[in-house]
Amino acid sequence: MKLLLAIVVYLLISLVLGWGILLAVKGNWWLLAVGTLAYLILFAKIGCLPKSHH
Repeated sequence: MKLLLAIVVYLLISLVLGWGILLAVKGNWWLLAVGTLAYLILFAKIGCLPKSHH
């Protein structure tokens, strides 16, 4: 189930980044900036930090 959720999240973030690139071509950078920031935060939080052993 986690793999399926990861695929859905990855597709959503790629959709936001792709849409942000299209808007950036027209001069609006806000969605690309927000999408990039969200991607970096999620990558750092989920992908890089070790799991806590509580």
